[in-house]
Amino acid sequence: MAAKFLKGNITRAMFPLLAVVIGAMTLIMTLSLGDGAKNIINKDLSAIGGNRILLGDTTLTKRDLELMERLPFVEYAVFPEERVLINNTLFRGYSKKALLSMNLPILKDNEVVLDKIQFPNGKVGDTIDLETKLGKRKFTIRDYYQEESPFETMRMGNRVIVSDETFERIFGRSNYNSLVVSFPQDEDGEEYIPVVLRELNRSRFSYSQVRVLETPAVYKKVERIKSFVGKSLFILSFISLIVGGAGILNLIAAAVRERTSYIGILRTVGMDKRSLMEIFLIEAAVVITLGAIIGIILGVAVSYLAGNLLKIPPYFNFLKMVGALVLTMGVGLIFGVFPAKRAGELEIVEALKI
Repeated sequence: MAAKFLKGNITRAMFPLLAVVIGAMTLIMTLSLGDGAKNIINKDLSAIGGNRILLGDTTLTKRDLELMERLPFVEYAVFPEERVLINNTLFRGYSKKALLSMNLPILKDNEVVLDKIQFPNGKVGDTIDLETKLGKRKFTIRDYYQEESPFETMRMGNRVIVSDETFERIFGRSNYNSLVVSFPQDEDGEEYIPVVLRELNRSRFSYSQVRVLETPAVYKKVERIKSFVGKSLFILSFISLIVGGAGILNLIAAAVRERTSYIGILRTVGMDKRSLMEIFLIEAAVVITLGAIIGIILGVAVSYLAGNLLKIPPYFNFLKMVGALVLTMGVGLIFGVFPAKRAGELEIVEALKI
């Protein structure tokens, strides 16, 4: 019965269906691209958006880096300048803790990790010839990874990761001007700044004093901006769902008005109020479910498309997608209950008069 009612009212059902599709699609895009952007920032060890501080001096060395990584509240430390472009190969040096934070193995001397997109033909354990300042050298491929940060993919060169010891040996660099120190995301990095400076400067004796160039306040600003953008998009998504719900309400209310005489006939032949209400709710549920499923499918597809344009790989969380589906359907059904209930409460005599 609900299917027949809906079939006879397809044109009117298109508006609420489209609104539900847009709401679900926008919701999926908001969640997936927001999580994707967060992953990028977390994976980029020297990105501005992280719970990190940037220290500066002209004589920072590996000894300073190791001192920082021995502190229990430090997640890792890395020299942003520990990168050299030779021909078309970009060498980047990372400490042991930095490698572990990227889910990469600790590298021994002459071992490398390659970007699998840029080096598609090698295998783990193979040797590869790479040009360095010391001439062409052989390296052992320890692992592969895929660079996801747009901050790195926009740079020139085929990305090669080595240990900081290997980097220092083959490029002969031991002094740096800046050092990134990262803290766990659930910690307040600003509280540790005095301790970090005290430990570094106390160990340097006659060297110049290390200073803070950038504090976690920048990270907090980035987080606030992300939060604002995320909430704004969520509100827009919810407004779309409300519009869709209003369309559902209008669809059922119109169906009740147009079919009042049919309702009277159905009541006359013995159909109870509950069954009538269920017919109209089923009609709404079909539109909502179809719209939600189409919206989620389009949301996934458009998220990938937008992600390619924005260089933000979308991240899809199954529980969040289920939550989006439940929210979409819930909003639509809530709006559909009132007119469906009104249809069920129509008295036989009143319905047959119309």
